[in-house]
This record gives sequence, C-alpha cells and structure tokens, in this order.
Amino acid sequence: MSKGLTTTQCRLPLDYPSLAPLVAGPAHRNLAMVEDAFNVSVTAQGGDIVIKGADPRSLSQARDAVLAMIERAEGGDELGLADVRSSIAFVRGGSAAHGQTVALSLPGRRAVIKPRTPMQAQYLQALASGTHELVFGVGPAGTGKTFMAVAVGVSMLLDGRVSRVVVTRPAVEAGEQLGFLPGDLEEKIDPYLQPIWDAFKAVLSAAELERRKANGEIEVAPLAFMRGRTLSDAFVIVDEAQNTTRMQMKMLLTRLGEGSRMVVNGDPSQTDLPRRSKSGLGHALHLLRRLEGACQIYFSSEDVVRHPLVGRIVEAYEEEDLKEKSEMARDGDRRRLKTLANSLFHVEVEIDHAGWEDVFGPKPYAYLEKIAVAAAAFVEAEGEYFTLLLTNDAHSRELNARWRQKDQPTNVLAFPAPQLPNTPHANLGDVALAYETCEREAGEQKKSVKDHATHLVLHGLLHLLGYDHASEDAAVEMEGLEREILASLGIADPYHDDD
Repeated sequence: MSKGLTTTQCRLPLDYPSLAPLVAGPAHRNLAMVEDAFNVSVTAQGGDIVIKGADPRSLSQARDAVLAMIERAEGGDELGLADVRSSIAFVRGGSAAHGQTVALSLPGRRAVIKPRTPMQAQYLQALASGTHELVFGVGPAGTGKTFMAVAVGVSMLLDGRVSRVVVTRPAVEAGEQLGFLPGDLEEKIDPYLQPIWDAFKAVLSAAELERRKANGEIEVAPLAFMRGRTLSDAFVIVDEAQNTTRMQMKMLLTRLGEGSRMVVNGDPSQTDLPRRSKSGLGHALHLLRRLEGACQIYFSSEDVVRHPLVGRIVEAYEEEDLKEKSEMARDGDRRRLKTLANSLFHVEVEIDHAGWEDVFGPKPYAYLEKIAVAAAAFVEAEGEYFTLLLTNDAHSRELNARWRQKDQPTNVLAFPAPQLPNTPHANLGDVALAYETCEREAGEQKKSVKDHATHLVLHGLLHLLGYDHASEDAAVEMEGLEREILASLGIADPYHDDD
C-alpha cells in the first residue's frame, strides 16, 4: 500500500478467536494474497480481521473477499489457496464472493463442487438448471469446462434424470500421426480420451466407474463413433470441439435425441485441424447464436483454476497473439490475419488513466478480447480490429468538443474509420471510455464499474459496425443485440429497470 496517503479501515469481527488462524492461513499467506490483489493492508488482531486502505473501492472489495473467506471458515470448510483466489476472482468480477448458491454435491463425494470464478458460476448454472438443452463452453484449458460438465452429467445420471453419460472428442493429432502409435484401434485412441477418464475418476470411485462403464451408463468414444447414432435420454459432452470440422459439428449436434442435453466445449485458439480445414466450433457459435434452448459461455485466462502460473501463461500467449494480429492488420496482411483469426474482431488497447487498471487489471487484453469474441458470435463485419482508448474525463471532453462540438465529457465515444474505395477495410475505428464518468454512472446504477464499462465497450463497437439508436426501431435492434451479447458474458440486462 502506498505510503503517505490517508487511509481508512474496516474491522470484521470473528465469532470465535480460533477462526483467525484459519482465515489468515499459514504465515498469514491468505491475507497476503488479499493485500496483493487489492493494494490494502490486512491483519488479524485478536478476534478481528482489520483491513486498511487508501482507496474506498479497493477497501470494499477486500472486505467482500475476506467475508467470503470467513464464511467458508465458519462453515468448517478448509480454506486453501484456490479458495482465496476464488473469493478474489468473484469480487473482481463484480459478483458477491460470499453467499454463493450455485453448487453441486454428488453422493459419496464429501466435497461440494463450487465455481471458483463468476463465469464458472454461470456455466455451472447453465449446465445444472435444465433451462438450456445445448450449452457451449468456450475458452482456454484449465477453466474447468470438462470437469464441471462431467460432474453435472454424473449428478444427473445418479439422480436418474438421464440413463447415460456420453462423452466424445475428435482424435486429431497435435503434430503426431495416429498410425505411428502402437496397438490396436482401442489402444490407439485411448490416449486421446484419457483426460475424460481422469475427470470421471475425480467424481466417482474406481469401482463405481467400472461398473457403470460396463453397464453402458458411461461411454467415452472418439467422434467417428457417433455417426449414425441417436442419443436419447443422455447427457452428451463434446470435448475439444475446436478440432471438429463444420460437417462433423453438424453431425454431432443432430445426434441429440429426446430427453437429452448436450455440452460442447472447446478453445478456438488451440485448433489442431489441417490448415485448410475450418473449425466447426466457430461456425456453430455464429450460426446458433440466437437458437432457442441454447446458450454460449465464454471463459478467459481470468477463469483458469489450475496453478496461478497457468493463468499468467495463457494471458501471455493471448497478449502476444493480439499484438501479432494487430501488427498484421496495420501492415495490411489480411491473408495471414485471416488464418490466425479466432474471431472477427480484435482490439488494440491504450490506457492513459490508472483507474482503469483497477477495473480491468494492468493487462486487460484477454478480457477485452473476450468482449470482441462474444460480439463476433452475433454480428459480421469487413473489419478486423478496433482501438480502445481507456482515458479520463478531461480527454473525453477534448475529443467530444473537437469532433462532436459538445464541450463536455461523455461515457463512450465511437469514431468509425473512413472507408476508402478499393481499400481493404481492416480498421473498424476507435472507441474511447472516460473513467470518472463510467465510475459515477456505475455507482448511480448500482453495478460494478467492470460490467458497466464492458457494456460501453460493446456499445461503442456496435457503433463502429454501423448500429445506432437514432430511431426507435434502430434503438430496439441495437439494445437487443447488447442484451444478447452481454448475457453471453454473464452480465445482466443493462436496460432493465428494477423499479
């Protein structure tokens, strides 16, 4: 915490003094994680946890995270590093970290399966609620997509809601040839299916798994074995879906029979298909974006629940990929850009106000690209990238006065790039957000700054794509798109009036 600044504090009393070491963790490592996450000071003093900080918002976030940790300790649950990271992630995502109601318990499993990030909570809710017959889980490895899908499938099987769980994935080689592997066909494909069996072993005993496997209640098979089948009364999981072709994806989706539900998981950035083959996952996400009974959940590096280093590794690769795409877009290398593109839009980010780092983090590229990917599932455009300026009210006022003749700051400004004849339109244009105005509006609307800023980024992007709200019909169309895209990101309807 910066020295020399006026600090305030809040004190959280504990019901029992014995809870203090449980909340603090060995050598106070849990409290140290909260300190690092929110730039505050956290100490255990007698029967209280005391939090001190110079920024009221950071102090409030740290308080919510510690309350979640206290709640878990009071419930008799172990408070590990993963649980502390989870509490921090929920608070950063603008959700309440304590009082979580989305959880999954399995017979014979002592621990309750709980989401560790807001997006995981939305994913688990979509899988377990029964509202959607088809759920897409999109994002990097380590975000829990496969594990949670298997856990929900097993839960439904044990409850008698389905008669079997069927998991399939394409046997696509990552730089190796299937024919070079030893053994018969079953032995050849088994390495590709091992991650699925590992997920089952995490939620079922070995004896229970073998018994249900022998009875045909649990089946794991390569994609090729699905052709010609109708999967009724089943919970179907399609894993590594980025390695399906368009025809394979169509074949899989049309296997769904009466009383069945399907989960399609994949990471568009990790396709192992031959260069000329187009992934069926991206095509399906766009084609089925408004399909009744289906929903799409998008994960990012913020949702990685493995070792924290994995999340940083994913973020580093995503950042490098974005830089490469932006450089190629500026150089006009559209052919190479098309081969690398995972979505229609990419975002270049410029930050000139420190407050935005508290909202999106010091390296916001992964989250902002996630907004662009979500938008790409609903709209099409000729352009490849846009520039996002995260600035302050003073700069916003200057831009507004210069280009719109309005001498005042505004929450978001959008400047579409000029389209020159016979010139590839790679650059969509620029979007600028003003920090102080966004923060004030978020407080007035009783929502997190991150959620409000996400809406404004999307609003500005849609303006670049030609959408507007000049007429009632145009406003209805634009606001409807915003609702759908934000819902896919786990953000509530910004136009809903609780009053």
